[in-house]
Amino acid sequence: MERKYTIFLVVMLFAGMVTFASAATGDTGLIGGDKGYFAVHCNVDGAKVYFDDDLKGEIKDGRLLVEVYTTATPYKTISVEADGYQTHTAPILEYPGKGETVDLTVTLQPALIGGDKGAYLVKCNVDGAKVYFDSDFKGEVKDGELLVEVYTTGTPYKMISVEADGYETYTAPIETYPAKGETVELDVTLEQAPIGGDMGAFLVKCNVDGAAVFFDEDLKGEIKNGELLVRVYTTATPYKTITVEAPGYQAAIVQIQQRPAQGETVEVAVALTPVPTPTQTQTPLSLFPVLGALGLCSALFLLNRKN
Repeated sequence: MERKYTIFLVVMLFAGMVTFASAATGDTGLIGGDKGYFAVHCNVDGAKVYFDDDLKGEIKDGRLLVEVYTTATPYKTISVEADGYQTHTAPILEYPGKGETVDLTVTLQPALIGGDKGAYLVKCNVDGAKVYFDSDFKGEVKDGELLVEVYTTGTPYKMISVEADGYETYTAPIETYPAKGETVELDVTLEQAPIGGDMGAFLVKCNVDGAAVFFDEDLKGEIKNGELLVRVYTTATPYKTITVEAPGYQAAIVQIQQRPAQGETVEVAVALTPVPTPTQTQTPLSLFPVLGALGLCSALFLLNRKN
């Protein structure tokens, strides 16, 4: 009887140690939890995959399967990095359900050989705000700032956008580009969205991708795939005009005739016309000089006949 009691104590002690170890590693409550999966597809074998700051493994044969608990705190970003390639960072917008697999496709671009680097220091009043340069996600603000490295020999970015839940999206042109070893500060102040404010939207359609769209004097973004969705508060001061402009095209200004109601989207079609070339703007030859020249030729002809 005493031996059985001793075995029972040893088993209970072992179970307690397992429970303590699980609690120490943060796995408490996940035993038997529902699982889903991310299938990360990448063009570079050996690339390291991070979810937020957690290393999940390396790409092998173009793929890495990442197991997650559906009841755990969702990851926000994926980062993939490899030697000789530019690090790819993007938000995780879709989370798998139980037994479901969500595909994430990443294409790494080779790093510019010998490319000189500068940086932007984005300062913002909202931690966790997402920062985009043009359409590229660059990361989230932490402790009031985010450092974004860029190649000085790369194509310059045109716009910065910063967004966060409960705040109005900030969009502004990037007017200064850093030189080698230089850091350019970009100060962003997010304004709280009106509590309970009803929202509608304008869908601006245009024939020129990359065209900049302004509502009155506010830059709202660029045309992509032929359109740009601009959300507005129905209770805010109404915008009066939409201006669309792009290099090589004549700017188009449209008066806003209709404002969207709550949940409504108003379409606005804008067609940009190329700036006329010098040959297109030349005026036709005047008729009067031509008639004068013909008259002079006729007079000379008659004079020669008389002689």
